[in-house]
Amino acid sequence: MDKRSRPFMYCLVRKSRCTSIKSWKLTTNSKAARSNTPQERTMPMPTWIDHLGSARSALLYCVLSAGLLTGCSTNKEQMLPHGQNTMMDVWNQGTTGSAGSASGRQLLDARSELRRPIDVRATQAFQDSAAYTQPVQTTAQSGSCHVCVSAPCGLRSSTSPWLHHCVPSLSACAIRHAWRAGRGLLMTLFQRFKSRAPLNSATQTDIAGDPLLSEPSAVELEQPEDDLVEDLKASDQNDVDAALERYLKRLEDQGIPAPGDWRNPKQKPATVGDVAALYDVKPSFVDLLPWIEYLPVEQAMLLEDGKSLAAFFELTPIGTEGRDPEWLRKVRDALENALQNSFDELDTSPWVVQFYAKDETSWDDYLRNLREYIRPQAKGSPFSELYLDLFKHHLDAIAKPGGLFEDTTVSKLPWRGQQRRVRVVVYRRVVGDAAFRGQTPAMHLDNICQRFTGGLANAGINSKRMDGYDIRHWLLQWFNPHPDHLGTTLKDFDRFFQLVNKRTEDAGEDLPLVTGDDFAQGLFYREPKSDSQKGLWYFDGQPHRVIMLDRLREAPKTGHLTGETRKGGDALHALFDKLPEDTVLAITLVITPQDVLEAHLEKLARKSVGDNQASLLTREAVNDARKLIGREHKLYRGSIAFYLKGNDEAQLTARSMQLTNALLGAGMEPVASDDEVAPLNSYLRWLPGNFDVNQKRAMDWYVQMMLAQHVANLCPVWGRSSGTGHPGITLFNRGGAPLTFDPFNKLDRQMNAHMFLFGPTGAGKSATLNNLLNQLIAVYAPRLFIVEAGNSFGLLGDFAKKLGLTVNRIKLAPNSGVSLAPFADAIRLVNTPSQVKTLDADDLESSDEDMNAKPDEDDDERDVLGEMEIVARLMITGGEEKEEARLTRADRSVIRQCILAAARICSDADRTVLTEDVRNALRTAGEDTSIPEGRRNRMLEMAEAMDMFCMGADGEMFNRTGTRADFSYET
Repeated sequence: MDKRSRPFMYCLVRKSRCTSIKSWKLTTNSKAARSNTPQERTMPMPTWIDHLGSARSALLYCVLSAGLLTGCSTNKEQMLPHGQNTMMDVWNQGTTGSAGSASGRQLLDARSELRRPIDVRATQAFQDSAAYTQPVQTTAQSGSCHVCVSAPCGLRSSTSPWLHHCVPSLSACAIRHAWRAGRGLLMTLFQRFKSRAPLNSATQTDIAGDPLLSEPSAVELEQPEDDLVEDLKASDQNDVDAALERYLKRLEDQGIPAPGDWRNPKQKPATVGDVAALYDVKPSFVDLLPWIEYLPVEQAMLLEDGKSLAAFFELTPIGTEGRDPEWLRKVRDALENALQNSFDELDTSPWVVQFYAKDETSWDDYLRNLREYIRPQAKGSPFSELYLDLFKHHLDAIAKPGGLFEDTTVSKLPWRGQQRRVRVVVYRRVVGDAAFRGQTPAMHLDNICQRFTGGLANAGINSKRMDGYDIRHWLLQWFNPHPDHLGTTLKDFDRFFQLVNKRTEDAGEDLPLVTGDDFAQGLFYREPKSDSQKGLWYFDGQPHRVIMLDRLREAPKTGHLTGETRKGGDALHALFDKLPEDTVLAITLVITPQDVLEAHLEKLARKSVGDNQASLLTREAVNDARKLIGREHKLYRGSIAFYLKGNDEAQLTARSMQLTNALLGAGMEPVASDDEVAPLNSYLRWLPGNFDVNQKRAMDWYVQMMLAQHVANLCPVWGRSSGTGHPGITLFNRGGAPLTFDPFNKLDRQMNAHMFLFGPTGAGKSATLNNLLNQLIAVYAPRLFIVEAGNSFGLLGDFAKKLGLTVNRIKLAPNSGVSLAPFADAIRLVNTPSQVKTLDADDLESSDEDMNAKPDEDDDERDVLGEMEIVARLMITGGEEKEEARLTRADRSVIRQCILAAARICSDADRTVLTEDVRNALRTAGEDTSIPEGRRNRMLEMAEAMDMFCMGADGEMFNRTGTRADFSYET
């Protein structure tokens, strides 16, 4: 027994230690006699009892001694088990029986939970008595009646431990924490005799619970009241039990624990380790990503080491439709030179180039480009705004998963609206000193990127450097494939991406965030999950995996993966078209020094000894590789990966099988998903900028040798033509991507543009023309003149009129009362003489240059004279080739002068210039005697020719005042 738990007895009368013991008998009171524990014990009697003088005094002081024993002090940590009965229960067992105690306790809990009023005095009594209840030493649990107490004055007695058998036997399960017990049996006995043994000294208790008293003192305690228990006994027991049962039933239905469940002895309390686990940092997917911050000044992404930088580019694929093999070969050689000659070959931390390709159904970039391309005169008009809304709806409709329709003629594959986006990442992992030949990492990266993009431009590949918004837009869609935070429709997804990724302007003097701006942290709006057994990553609940390419069975051809070339048979498509939807192609190329590879080849040749088949083939392959290196075909290390995703695991498995079959048919052997070692790591390894060549065995285990020419053939820069990028007119190619061009843009034409649209009946010629005219009206808001024999454009006229455009519908027929005034705009040449220009009607390129020099001016004010010259020439020659050949440059000059003369006369008269006014001007010039007779005769001849359009049906149509309109529809 330790020092703290040794029993002591302090004698109040003599203030001396007890020395001798005799047998004596202690009898408890009547209430204690009703308890389940033995109430009588035969004990040795101390010899000092003889000096007391009477049995009453002996009994008094024994009881007082027993009362002092209630100050038992033990170690706080060595308490009896949780979840047992309280000291209040022990008291009730001694007074009302165990059954009554349990029922009373249950009624107390029920009443407390039912929010019934509780007697305040009883509550105060519980609180007062709880302060004097002490925890009991653990040793009391081992025996049936071993209760150890200490002397109140701190003195230690030499009395044997068996003296304390005078205390009534208490079950170990009846003692609980000191702070939960209401009162004890010995404390109650002490309360009954406190008036006979007054003590005045104050009590002081240390942390362990030992009372430290200089002198014995009495503690003033109130007699415990039984009003609450009596009140509960007097209440209707049946009503209380029914209410308790209903209350517990409601708690059970809601999944809430019952009030007494915390007493369960099997439930362990929270430990320090449990609390510390709340602050543990679990392994994070984001911690394995390299992107820290986009640097706008350097136009690069800062990687996790704080020194390395990565540049992101987006490429425009080269169109391969209808190209002959010789042209493709020349472009391939230019691309190979760009890969071989743009990068420095470094022994440590070599440069890494990564190509990514994916068919995306996001049209944000195209719609933004289209909105910005609309000309000022049409921007914001009802027609243009409605066209933009309708076209966006059309784009979303054709991007239907699984394809809009089956192309059974050309590609033999489903057709779907989508854009093939090709991106390139260039980076170098810096080790040690970040400077390279006096250049900072940013300067070195910029120089390399300029050389690389210049080489791509020589191959006809356009590139655009991506900013922080573009990079975030790309990666947000990668790691958030199903962002249903705002809804489950595609519109909700678009709205989510617009909210979380906005183009921000420079904050100026605003301070940055104290917490920083971790680029990778901001890409995730749900926690990624992984399944190591299946090798899957889960983003937004959708499974993702990566499939690696094991080897090439044969040399790849130009545009092997993404070029539209014949692969055999009647179908004309690209291999990438046959891959599952949402597949991401990732090609990683490490710019390895050639001398290092030559040393590796030499090592292979030395080890290939013997005459067996493997040795012979190895030596032959080494010799072929040496020859290729000597012919300026460099050998690099690279890897090819395919990222897949599905709505569920079943779809992902089906897509994995579809990818495997497509690659095997193209001479490419992938690694089976079940055979991939550490597939979760492989998924991370080939993410943009994440492959670290400086890691141990990274260059030996995870990349293989590849010729630069083969990489050029496999690169996703081969594809289908997407037009000029000027969305004046938008069509679609066979891959479903927008094909844009603008015949009114000088950059998109070489001569005056004409279009000949032909096809069999029912092919959709009229529908196509209506589509083209809709786009021209939305972009340019031009003045259109449509002449047709049927009624194919009637609905277009009604549609334009409903949206606020002026429509003049004319039916050209005799006696229809319809007239046109081809020279009505001639009066502008007089009212605005600064706009009068002598333009050559045959030299339309000079007219285009003048129009592009002043894009904000109205087109008809710059070339109106040339247009009217063309009209007059048609009236004079009738469009006959022989008459057109007789027309000289002098004749054309006279025609222009007569148009201006007629305009002056009509301007003074404040009326419209008619055809007869131009005819009269020619006659007047022909009567001028100062002009040579030959010239005068020619003028009179031209006037007579124009007179045909001033009489009869032609005169009725072309020699009267016309009607000005934005949209003239003539049938």
